Order: sequence, then C-alpha cells, then structure tokens
Amino acid sequence: MVKKQWYSNKSVLLFILLLAGSFTAAGQANTADFHFLDKLQGTWRMTTHKSVIVESWKRLNDSTWSGKTWRITGADSAIQQSMQLVRRGNDIYFMPIYEGYDSPTPLRLKLRVLKPVGFVAEDLGNDFPRKITYRFKDARHLDARVEGVRDGTIEEYIFQYAISEN
Repeated sequence: MVKKQWYSNKSVLLFILLLAGSFTAAGQANTADFHFLDKLQGTWRMTTHKSVIVESWKRLNDSTWSGKTWRITGADSAIQQSMQLVRRGNDIYFMPIYEGYDSPTPLRLKLRVLKPVGFVAEDLGNDFPRKITYRFKDARHLDARVEGVRDGTIEEYIFQYAISEN
C-alpha cells in the first residue's frame, strides 16, 4: 500500500515563496508612516568631555525634514553636516551632506525600517555611511548610530541626545 502525500513539491515551493515575500514586505518602510518622524522636531544635544554636539530638525513640508549637526567647543562652533529626510514616490531617503566632503553624487540611504521608535536607513553599496539608525528611547532621548567603512576600517559613531530646553 502506497501512502498518498497531502502536499506536492509545487505547493511547498509556493508556500516558501509566499512566506519569504511577506518577510520582505514587512521589513519595508511605509511612506504612510512618514508622520513617525514628527518626533525629530526640535534641538537635540549631547555633551562630551571636549564639546557639545547639537542636532536640530524641522519639517519643511509634507514630504521633507531638514536637519543640521554642529560641534560646539567653547565659543567656537562648526557645522558638521546637513541632512534631509525626503519622501519620494514609495520610498523615504536619509540624505546627509558632510562639510568638507565633496561627493559627485549625493548620498541617499533608503529607509528600510520606519516605526514609532525610530528608523534604519541603509545603502550597503556605500562605504561611509553604510547604515544610520535613529532610536527614540523616550520623548526626551534619542540615540543616533552611524556605521560604515573608511580606509578599510569599520567605524561606528553613537550619539546619545537629549532634547534641548532652549
């Protein structure tokens, strides 16, 4: 007596493809969630033993956020970078512009994850930055992490910001 299988190889393959597709779709940032970025509004500060890092964000319109980062040492301040979060079509991009760094093409890291607690932006084809993560610990605290490779060395910077009272 031969047992009959209740499934076929084609049905198993179809099930695996559907399951894999659902994981991919679940991991994508949704432009309808662009409002989750509203928590960025304001000025964020991180004090180090040598300086203060200040990052400020403001919403320009319904599809663009603009930010700047400064380093303040004593009475001197220097802008470190300007950045934008931009909604274009079905995608959202984090676009940093580093001071003193001339790039023939603008950096565009695509948001892969956008949740109420933060976002992850990546461009795995880029050396630095390759991945940028912003995570809201609570309404007053924000961690920003920048990762990548420069001159063959893996670099990671972590900024632990608190909302500024000013």
